[in-house]
Amino acid sequence: MKALSFVLLGSLFLLQPTILSLNASAIVTEILSIPTEKKKIRKPANIHLLKGETNTRSILPVVPGYIEDNQLFICFRVPVEDEYLIVKDTESGEIVYSGIFTGTTLTINLTNPGESYTVEIV
Repeated sequence: MKALSFVLLGSLFLLQPTILSLNASAIVTEILSIPTEKKKIRKPANIHLLKGETNTRSILPVVPGYIEDNQLFICFRVPVEDEYLIVKDTESGEIVYSGIFTGTTLTINLTNPGESYTVEIV
């Protein structure tokens, strides 16, 4: 009886690494099968706010915004209601958006993303 228990106990110790490796490979397979999404890169954008022709200050107010997937996101702290906005690329002078906007976040599709924009409320 003592010999039988010794054989069973010994075989348990011999099988333990095999069982652990099978369990570990099942966990790795499960982890690898989890779909991962590609991280989107957010690039900060410098956005300055102009209010018509009355801006005489030397420092322009900054509006938070960023560029992601060739889209410019402009986030207003206070909701904008039925205001006519003109958004220009500061470097090229190109108008990337003009129109009446209502809301807190303006999304603009860009063909040539720049780094700095001005938002004029007319």
